[in-house]
Amino acid sequence: NDEQAGCKLMDAFAIFIQLCLAAAAFSTLIFKRHKENPRRPVRIWGFDVSKQLVGGIVIHSLNVVASYISGGNPEGNQSNPCVWYFLNIFVDTTIGVGILWGIHAGFQYILIHKLKLSGLQTGVYGDPPLQKQMKRWLKQLTVYIASLILMKLCVILLFHLFPQLSDFGHWVLQWTMGDYKLQVVFVMLIFPLIMNIIQFWIIDTIVKHNSTIRLNQDEEDDVLITDDEEYDEDTP
Repeated sequence: NDEQAGCKLMDAFAIFIQLCLAAAAFSTLIFKRHKENPRRPVRIWGFDVSKQLVGGIVIHSLNVVASYISGGNPEGNQSNPCVWYFLNIFVDTTIGVGILWGIHAGFQYILIHKLKLSGLQTGVYGDPPLQKQMKRWLKQLTVYIASLILMKLCVILLFHLFPQLSDFGHWVLQWTMGDYKLQVVFVMLIFPLIMNIIQFWIIDTIVKHNSTIRLNQDEEDDVLITDDEEYDEDTP
């Protein structure tokens, strides 16, 4: 018995803990912005961060669903969902970041360089008006969400290929068994906060435009350079 009866991922206490996590993780992105050099304009930063916020809601929902699915067994019993949520966070923020980067880069290469589609260069939203920029943002968000979903499918497949990972999760959480609130606070706040801060910083680097890369004008003929300093025409 995992003492699983006490662990709930979607009751009022767990939701409150999740909101605390979201607020703390978002505050780190604000701090990161103040440390940027050069600093992205507010609108561009807002576009980039909003992609992460939407992506965070999607991946959190997938993690909760995956935790309950992974915790089931053919006999109909339900193992501790907190163990599986912990494992989802652990894999997402370690191996998952690399998988996400590879999938996202693959989408970028195929859509931009092979299919010659415009508006998909990550972190580049073009000239105003806002409606035109929002269209580019929506295109980039779609690619990012698709990358997240594929990454999560890879993680779920990993759990099925290596079911012994659950033993690792039980071992890590053994000291919290029997204390429902302590287990939820650790699994849904303390551990994710540490790991998500690292993950958010890395993903923020993925979704923002790299100012050192000169865009091919044939691919993005109406790109607005989003950094505070404009590119020199001779910059490679």
